[in-house]
Amino acid sequence: MRFLAEFAMQSRGRAVGAVSGFAVVGMLLPPVALLSSALVALVALRLGAGQAVLVTAFSALALGAAMFVLVPEAPPMAGVLAGFVQWLPVVALAELLRRTISWPLTLQIGAAVAGAAVLLVHLLVPDLESFWAAAGMSLLGPLMEGAGNGAEELEAALRQAAPYLTGLAAGIVLLSLTLSLVLARYWQALLYNPGAFGEEFRALQFGRAASAATLGLLAAGHFGGVPLAMELAFILGVLFFLQGIALMHGLTHRQGMSSFWLVGMYVLMALALPQMFLLLATLGVVDAWADIRSRLAPENSNTDS
Repeated sequence: MRFLAEFAMQSRGRAVGAVSGFAVVGMLLPPVALLSSALVALVALRLGAGQAVLVTAFSALALGAAMFVLVPEAPPMAGVLAGFVQWLPVVALAELLRRTISWPLTLQIGAAVAGAAVLLVHLLVPDLESFWAAAGMSLLGPLMEGAGNGAEELEAALRQAAPYLTGLAAGIVLLSLTLSLVLARYWQALLYNPGAFGEEFRALQFGRAASAATLGLLAAGHFGGVPLAMELAFILGVLFFLQGIALMHGLTHRQGMSSFWLVGMYVLMALALPQMFLLLATLGVVDAWADIRSRLAPENSNTDS
């Protein structure tokens, strides 16, 4: 991973090649696209938004050309637009982090923008149930051909889940952008300030106000039957999911525990992400009130996780 970051930072041309290359692979393997976004964020963190926007523009043109060759039936500008949509938001977050040097502020602003986007969609799309049902059927319907009542059952499930899907989509986008930014910040520290990322990430804390807002939205959604509140709660849950991960890193580091525990956590996340998301987000919300890390013994400076 260090080699990839070093390669991309040697010149703009190499950065464009790496970013667009991983984006093309990401068309087939979506998780690989995170590397593409992380490289753009690394450029922004190190050189500023101006250079990152240039890399984004050239990479978007390269992605558009690749999509034109690989998917001739797609609109000519589809790849270019996809590149800008994928990379400009992470450039904005990276520039904000570069200027503020504050993870909580950066991610809270990202969550606020995601929440505003959800509200805007609710205002502009009068029938979200039909919208999500149509979108889901266009993507998943062909998989259900020949499955008897499978298509009808799928449409019914989509309509049932539709009130929550806008917030779920916004939360997933926020999570992917944040993971790209985390990886970029790790690369930045690895290349230019070794050891800084671990200390910075382990200190991640969003505070009681954000935690109270999350709990209030959950209560309104669950007990009050307000789907929009659940959507917004999920977006804030992304923040506390990250705080839960930071808490686990902090516990491991301060107590001098083996990094095996962290490996186990990430393996469980890969195998059961929804359950681990709920568990770690809950830990993050609890930590916002209990400040668990401050109650532990002083850090062991000879241990790193």
